[in-house]
Amino acid sequence: IKSPFGSIMGKGGKGKAGRITKVWTAPKKWESSKGKSQGKSKGKGGGHWVWVDEAPKVYKTKGKGKGKGVKGGKAKGKGKRRAAPLTSEFWNKKVEAEGRKEVGETVLPGVISRYSVKQGYGFIKADNPQGLPIPVQKKMNEAEAAAEAEGKEVKEKGLLYFRKPDVNHEEGFKLAEGTAVTFRLYVDNLGAGALDVSMA
Repeated sequence: IKSPFGSIMGKGGKGKAGRITKVWTAPKKWESSKGKSQGKSKGKGGGHWVWVDEAPKVYKTKGKGKGKGVKGGKAKGKGKRRAAPLTSEFWNKKVEAEGRKEVGETVLPGVISRYSVKQGYGFIKADNPQGLPIPVQKKMNEAEAAAEAEGKEVKEKGLLYFRKPDVNHEEGFKLAEGTAVTFRLYVDNLGAGALDVSMA
């Protein structure tokens, strides 16, 4: 093994693999013995620096990290998907798969109950839920009953589901709770909902 002060060999003339470290060695005490003379000199400074072999160190890491994580460790948090873009074919495929059917051309008033930008859907409360067409009310009741049968809590009944593509997006139209809107109706395999949602 090479060092700034020459080569240092291990036992048997073979160098050990590892890191070279500079260490301080204390002066040796010379003891007299029969047939041998005492050491010539103790040396200046009482000691000296030498280079020795040191086994490579192995560092362990827990490997925990948020987001992407650390290689060799577990990532904390998978990250949730955001809603598909407005122009994505994803939305059209969902409409077809759910068997959507529009119910008349009547435009009704209501307000936004809640909307999730991240998930891309929300709910509307009609101004007159009891005045909705019977087929729509029936579908709403069936959907609520099915949710409760699955152990889900229906916090507010009589709401109409809508998605991002069901909205007529325009400047200044915020899908915030309490925002007044107009809409038309549809029914599908999952229940009832609103489309053609516009700012009132």
